Amino acid sequence: MRLLLLIILSLCSSAVWAQQPDYGSVSHAVSDFDKALETRDSVALKWLLSEKLQYGHSNGWIETKRELIEDLYNGKLIYKKIDASKPEITSSGNTVATRSIANIDAVMDGKLMSFRLKVLQVWVWEEGHWVLFARQSVSVGKEK
Repeated sequence: MRLLLLIILSLCSSAVWAQQPDYGSVSHAVSDFDKALETRDSVALKWLLSEKLQYGHSNGWIETKRELIEDLYNGKLIYKKIDASKPEITSSGNTVATRSIANIDAVMDGKLMSFRLKVLQVWVWEEGHWVLFARQSVSVGKEK
């Protein structure tokens, strides 16, 4: 009986360890997200974005997951190029904050624009992968 209990506890603990956050994969998630924005890859975006996403732009505009994906397709906002620095990563449990500087070329309502932004993203480990929970950017001037 003790052996059976020991085996069950061992299996339970290995299942718990398997669900621990993989902090090394956060920068890949950030990069994958940028690529998905550039290519308007809705499948990747649905995988990478939390259902509770709050996506804040530097002009104060805030979008949900649904709005962000829809606006990529209706032409309201099209990301042409995202060139971001390697993110600084801070973690606590299943949550990670990343900070980076990004030079972004985008078309907004038919007008080509360039931005240099400081970007804060909050990622949460859910069901074995990172999902973007919140993002906020602020302008730091024109791209240099």
